[in-house]
This record gives sequence, C-alpha cells and structure tokens, in this order.
Amino acid sequence: LSKRFDMILSWILTTALGACAAVAQDTTEPQAPKLTYLYTLTALLNSSIEIGTGIYSDRKAIPIIGGSFNGPRLSGTVLDLGADWGLTDSKGVFHPDTRYNLRTDDGANIYIQTSGSKQSNGKIYLRQIFETGNEDYYWLNNVVSVGVLTSGNGSVTIEGWVLDM
Repeated sequence: LSKRFDMILSWILTTALGACAAVAQDTTEPQAPKLTYLYTLTALLNSSIEIGTGIYSDRKAIPIIGGSFNGPRLSGTVLDLGADWGLTDSKGVFHPDTRYNLRTDDGANIYIQTSGSKQSNGKIYLRQIFETGNEDYYWLNNVVSVGVLTSGNGSVTIEGWVLDM
C-alpha cells in the first residue's frame, strides 16, 4: 500500500509541476484596453448647499443647473435637473456622487451617474454610468466609461472616454 501511495503521490507532483511550468512559460502580457473619446461636457453649477458631517462624512450638494456636451457620436445640453451630493472624507479627499440629465440635440434624454475621487493633481477621475431608453443611444447603457473632471469658476469640464478592446 505504501508503494502504491508513493507512486500516486509522485504522479500528482509530476503533473502539478508540469502544469506550473506550462503556466510559468506564458509570460505574454495581456493587451491593455484602449480609450475612445466620447465627449467634452461643461456643467454649470449653483452655490453649494452644506449638509454637514453625518454618519458617512462631510457632505454637500452642488446643484447642476445647465451646460452642454459635444462629441463625435452625441451632443446636446445638460439639463437643470440634478446635483453632486459629494463627500469629503477624513483625509480631506472629495468624492463626487452625481446624478443629472442630458438631452441630445435630436431630443433623446440620457440619465448619467458619476462617482470618483479627487487626485493629488487637482483633477477628479470619474466612473460614468449612462441610462436611456432611446434606441439611437441605447449603446450608452452598455459602455464602460471614465471621465476626467477639471473644476472651473462656477462650472466643471469633463472629458469623457469609453473603454474599447
């Protein structure tokens, strides 16, 4: 029985080592995804409303009162409907949490939600989620999108990008 156990153990170890060697030989780095330009969006902001320090952190609401966006596949206006309900954490880092609406030049309504974190370079990197029932823009429901937000005086500008493989 001991000899049979030794043979089985030897076979298992040999098989496992062979599999590890095969995996170790594949040193090809996966191809990095590409980003495709979606739009440049400028949102106009109203004065912030201090909500204060609650159970999560210091929160304020910043009303989004208009603006515009333009890109190769869509353009239009930012509606006066939405806000950023961002948090500033205990380290002083701002984390936006927005919900607002876009209307394309051809009349489609698009709901957008963003979240992210302010970076040491002053920009805010965003995750963008879109929702629409319009067939012409339905593809937005399925994209993985990021944005780079730069603050202005009474406005913000977001360069939006879509992940491509």
